[in-house]
Amino acid sequence: MPEDQAAWLDQLRTGDEGAVRDMVRAYGGALVRFLGGMTGNAADAEDLAQEAFLRVVSHMSEFRGEASLKTYLFKIAHNLALNHLSSARHRYEVLPDEMPDRPSPGPAPLQAASDEEEARRLRDTLVHLPSQQRAVVMLRTWEDLSFKEIAQTMSLAEGTVKAHYFFALRNLRRMMEAPHDPR
Repeated sequence: MPEDQAAWLDQLRTGDEGAVRDMVRAYGGALVRFLGGMTGNAADAEDLAQEAFLRVVSHMSEFRGEASLKTYLFKIAHNLALNHLSSARHRYEVLPDEMPDRPSPGPAPLQAASDEEEARRLRDTLVHLPSQQRAVVMLRTWEDLSFKEIAQTMSLAEGTVKAHYFFALRNLRRMMEAPHDPR
């Protein structure tokens, strides 16, 4: 993302193609990862990300800068994902295998297989959370957004976001501790 934020935002408002490419480069990967986690489908995530970018560009005149551009973009993407999920023809049961895990220091070699299985199980379990809880967990843990930024993104009170996060972690812990069917 360019150093001069104000100039960059002005370029985006005028539809400058270079500024749009910079925005896609800066936020595209994170946005597709978030939408993939929300929808459970990589192709839908790509389509929704493209739609989110188009909406941001076409509505830049409405962007007041009260939140960051990233927060504005994720708010639009979140709403698109919720609309997509509420459609009766789009129901998914598992998250895509190609969705990357959050980067972390590498495990010891003997732990790698176990950690990989646990990460896959966590991704598969995430989809069973209510959509608001799932979105909060993904934005907080994978996109490193603060609770305040998540609240702006999801149009919720910060306390509500924290409650969603607390209940999501509790629900995930409960589901992960439950006996599961090894595949």
